[in-house]
Amino acid sequence: MQKIGVALSGGGIRSFSQLPIMRAIEEDGIIISALSGTSMGSVIAGLLACGLSADEVSEIVLRLEGTLTERRTFRRFSKKLNPFNKEKVLGGYVDGVELEELLIEVLEPLGIKMISDVKIPLAIPAVDLITGKTIVFVSHPELFKSLDDEWIVETDVTLSLAIRASCSFPFVIGSVEFGDYKLVDGGLTMNLPVPLLDGYKVDKTIGVTMHTDSDFSGDFSVIPLATRVMDIMRIQTDKSILEHTDVILNVPLDTIQIFDIGKGRATIEAGQRIINENRSALSKIIYKEPWYKTIFKKK
Repeated sequence: MQKIGVALSGGGIRSFSQLPIMRAIEEDGIIISALSGTSMGSVIAGLLACGLSADEVSEIVLRLEGTLTERRTFRRFSKKLNPFNKEKVLGGYVDGVELEELLIEVLEPLGIKMISDVKIPLAIPAVDLITGKTIVFVSHPELFKSLDDEWIVETDVTLSLAIRASCSFPFVIGSVEFGDYKLVDGGLTMNLPVPLLDGYKVDKTIGVTMHTDSDFSGDFSVIPLATRVMDIMRIQTDKSILEHTDVILNVPLDTIQIFDIGKGRATIEAGQRIINENRSALSKIIYKEPWYKTIFKKK
């Protein structure tokens, strides 16, 4: 029985372009057996793993974008940076707890708290600044096999915190304390988390990226420079992973940057154009009943 996994790469607001692709997967009747997502890709993968449709996820992330815009979250410094404040934000100027709280508001009505509550097997990477190792948050540890001795697998975590950790873009969003770890964006080591799908022993993989070949046209202030550095790292680390991905769908977004909050609809439209042009790529995938359901069938 073929088991199909989808990996959604990180890319900030660019990751909204993944949603039309996920809708096409649904429309083509491709049944997903496992999901993985990094950074903003973890938001989308996490919501899909809860059993939501791509259209439902689109509504949610656009609503979240509106809230972040209204609050000017990425345009103001956290009050916790005040030297007289007892609580601190480390490694960024935005307090990631705001994102975590927004996610909790979305997940609570769905009856989802822990990562183990999701319906579709899920894996989300983050990176521990102390050891440099990849922390892999998994929903179904009994079905997941770590393929790298350097991975640290964790499952006793809320879904909102796992996503927040994977989204903690260095120098912008503060790191997350989890046990003895100080966690940041999973894109530092695994921007396209296809290897985590292999941990769930899938047969076929679909990877969705947002790479561009355009030269850097931004200024060299801190945020544009940091995003450019991360982009270079992401593309380089993705190259070796892409060689082992069965279907690759890339949405090049030359004019949209990671923190271009407010351009969510534009990125969704870009994703729609790409899947319209490359719909036939999905025909490479053979699909059957989800493998994780068969283990519960009576003999």
